[in-house]
Amino acid sequence: MKKYSVILFLIVVFGMPNGSFSQPQKIESEKKCPLCGMYSARYPKFNCQIVFKDGSYEAFDSTIGLLVYLHFPDKTGLKLKPVAGIYFKDYLKGGWLGADTAFFVTGSKIRGPMGIQFLPVDSQQAAEELKKQTQGKDIIHFKMINRQYLIDAAKAGQLHKMAKKLVLK
Repeated sequence: MKKYSVILFLIVVFGMPNGSFSQPQKIESEKKCPLCGMYSARYPKFNCQIVFKDGSYEAFDSTIGLLVYLHFPDKTGLKLKPVAGIYFKDYLKGGWLGADTAFFVTGSKIRGPMGIQFLPVDSQQAAEELKKQTQGKDIIHFKMINRQYLIDAAKAGQLHKMAKKLVLK
């Protein structure tokens, strides 16, 4: 019985095995985007978040904002803690997507709360359909997005104004 009490205590204090902290968190109404200061929960269709290994999280109202936060901590001045999970709202289905399954349609006519938006979906096929529907320019998987991709996107006018300014400064 004592063994089970110790296990329960560890689960409560440190989370479930395989990391309950690695699950998407409910975005609280007072949670602000660390880049722009907007209340992320007000824009559920465009929500995305980074969950950290310590159980804390940052919420964003822009996919591009999250990507800039992740790839340019030297330019944002924000310290990036060890990451447990990254999640995006599927633009078509509305549920959470893990970063490892996210494809983005870029350069579309759809605008989010910050303006230009990368639209996340759960498959290449969904991305191809969304690209046609929204007159998108490109499809890219999360794993292919890096600093250089974002710099190139900023130069091509595919990032919103704030992100472009941060990336190119």
